[in-house]
Amino acid sequence: MYRKCRRKWIKFENVVFGYGEEKNALNYVSFHISEGEQVGLIGANGAGKSTLMKAMLGLILQRERYTVDETEVNQENSSRIRQCLRYVFQDSDNQMFMPTVYEDMIFGPLNYGKSRKEADQLAREALEELDLIHLKDRQNYKMSGGEKRMAAIATILAMNPKVMLMDEPSTALDPKNRRRLIRILAEKSSVKCFVEISLLFVKENVFSSSPGYFLLNRRY
Repeated sequence: MYRKCRRKWIKFENVVFGYGEEKNALNYVSFHISEGEQVGLIGANGAGKSTLMKAMLGLILQRERYTVDETEVNQENSSRIRQCLRYVFQDSDNQMFMPTVYEDMIFGPLNYGKSRKEADQLAREALEELDLIHLKDRQNYKMSGGEKRMAAIATILAMNPKVMLMDEPSTALDPKNRRRLIRILAEKSSVKCFVEISLLFVKENVFSSSPGYFLLNRRY
């Protein structure tokens, strides 16, 4: 029996990137992430985990070829690339920039052409899914770190992304919210890629559904 060939959503081929005169943050990195896979990126500080995420989003561009949804990542294709991918920032304060949670929730859908009614429905569904409806009208500066983290994840879920990139998504979460996040992400059909310092989160979330992780090792 032949195994069905799955679509390669993200593909890197010998990608190299460095910051100024520093040693390369990415040194001939090659991999692919296929449809339906969940992948954890594990490595020490400075290993290049967040840099790799930025490369996927097209925030850093190199001559080497890398693709998202079979589209080459370059300046001309950046808008299309970012419609496929959604990114949960490492620091939620960089993501929650509107006065209230609800305004942050509808900002993305409205920006990509949804009507106010559609954006409102998407926001409500995401908040209810994460059991955060009580935070809908909360001012962002009045939330705890864990609440803000969950709200930032909700803003991404509201856009129904094909690919989710999450930089340390379990940071500041208590065990209850961590378990809820693991359950909800497991139910999503999106391709998911995590940067994590928590090996437990990677084990519970990634290995429970698909055996994928990349160990990044930067030598000095």
